[in-house]
Amino acid sequence: MADNLIYIPIVNFNHRLSKEYELGEGFSLVKFPKKFDVDYRTFGHSYFKRHYGDQFIKEAKDAYCLRYDWPGEGFRSIQEMIYKAEDPAITFLIALRVVQSCSAGFKMIFHTPSLKEKFPFDFAEYRMIGFQIRTSKAIHRFVEEDIFAAKEFFNKLLHLLKNEYKYRRIFNTLRYFDLGYRSANVDSRVIYFTIALEVLYKPSRGKITRVMAQRLSHFLGKDKKERDLLTEKTFEMMNFKARLTHGDMTYFDISRPERIQLVQEEEEVLRRTLQKILKNNDLIEMFSNLQSREEFFEGGIT
Repeated sequence: MADNLIYIPIVNFNHRLSKEYELGEGFSLVKFPKKFDVDYRTFGHSYFKRHYGDQFIKEAKDAYCLRYDWPGEGFRSIQEMIYKAEDPAITFLIALRVVQSCSAGFKMIFHTPSLKEKFPFDFAEYRMIGFQIRTSKAIHRFVEEDIFAAKEFFNKLLHLLKNEYKYRRIFNTLRYFDLGYRSANVDSRVIYFTIALEVLYKPSRGKITRVMAQRLSHFLGKDKKERDLLTEKTFEMMNFKARLTHGDMTYFDISRPERIQLVQEEEEVLRRTLQKILKNNDLIEMFSNLQSREEFFEGGIT
């Protein structure tokens, strides 16, 4: 077995996959190696095994992993490992979430060099934990076509990350989308999702809600009926967020079924927006530049 591999098990990854998939940039989607189960059973760090390892193996041994084959001798620092392995891994999770709603998440990392030291399991950085598991109704079962779409987004985002400052508006949107996605409560989710939409659609002048509704509905709507519905929903979303931030809603108000449904619809609107942008290089460039974005919307939306 190569000495320069890192495995990051994906838990709660509901799928119909059976093969391994090359994702690019040194990453692959592979089955968790059975050998690691055996290695774990024989290593001698009993405290870790008793408190963490058994549960980890139970969750990971039948799971898929992200495998990263890094070049060179290894990582020179924790910061380098986070930059080269962990940040891209989190980016892949975000790519999955842009494709479909899911409960996939990371808990730990597992790298082969430490097998020599008889301590093969390390915890991942905090951003890989603390994710709110979705209900069964919200879980999508991934198929190959979804993985191909996630791969496309993953590679595009890794390419954009090389010039992160230029594309900061795209990554700000993804950051708030991810924060809302991982939030356990409705109010946090609607606030984060609305901020993500504002990054993309907020006008530089004029009435924010009215103009955002117009822009969003024309950008996503396929016909007049859908545009009218999206306009109405945008007003509802913005009003919900405003009432939350101004302290005008009780927990009972927030947790009403129609409010929950509205947040789910907002998530899907944001997902559709991100899918459309990330599939089109011209839209990526346009939404990354405030002046270009304003010219696009003010000049008429196609």
